[in-house]
Amino acid sequence: MDNGPITSVYFSPTGTTRRVVEGIIAGMRGRGRPFMLDVTKKARRYDSARELKAGPVIFAAPVYYGRIPEAAAEYFNSLTGSGTPAVIVVVYGNRAYDDALIELYDIAVRRGFVPVAAGAFIGEHSYSTEIIPAAAGRPDVKDIEAARAFGKAVQEKLLGCGRAQEALLAGVPGARPYIEPEGLYLLREIRKARPFTPQTDESLCTRCNRCVEACPQDAIDPVDIFKTDNRECIMCFACVKICPVSARRMAEAGFFLRVKEILEKCRERKEPEWYL
Repeated sequence: MDNGPITSVYFSPTGTTRRVVEGIIAGMRGRGRPFMLDVTKKARRYDSARELKAGPVIFAAPVYYGRIPEAAAEYFNSLTGSGTPAVIVVVYGNRAYDDALIELYDIAVRRGFVPVAAGAFIGEHSYSTEIIPAAAGRPDVKDIEAARAFGKAVQEKLLGCGRAQEALLAGVPGARPYIEPEGLYLLREIRKARPFTPQTDESLCTRCNRCVEACPQDAIDPVDIFKTDNRECIMCFACVKICPVSARRMAEAGFFLRVKEILEKCRERKEPEWYL
């Protein structure tokens, strides 16, 4: 099968998923210039109902609460393939990817794509801090090398098949029904009583507006950056990661106690896994 122009569709608030995708594409070396469809920002997701006939297509997203982020899943579910080969990729914070990979696999199949390969890579945990680092700096050089090797293996598999269906990946790790995103449910319950989002320390903020630009849900008011819409915030921490003066942070003490419990489980380095 001809390894034609590559299309990548990815959701990457903190940039880790995008870097993995770029590594995979470098290894695949498809014909022509790859088309990078970054659907992180809400405005990019208004362009839905897109049909992707050419291939292969890379679907990539981070793992939130053991699942694909709802915003990303909604967009992926608006796409349509026509027996188009698909590469399924998730990026997680060194804890576990639970049912995210199988969820993305099922979305691809349901929308007319043929999953031919899948991978689970590691990126710095959204809640990683200097005090409690979790996969800090990842994907690192070794991870990107693995992404390139995965891309090359995918290319060789595609070139060895006459059509996409011959390269179908029978399945991936995970279970159906998918894991319940209990952390997400808890977050919604807490927000019924009080705001529970990263806040801006006015004494530190330089009004650079980088947090506004980084937010995938447009949750930070561009006029008054000290206001965050908790109905839109998905706790991706893109605003926290990008702030050059550490003015964006969670003010809730209880949050850090819970995060410490989570991140303590993420200390032992995990390596990328892929399925062909």
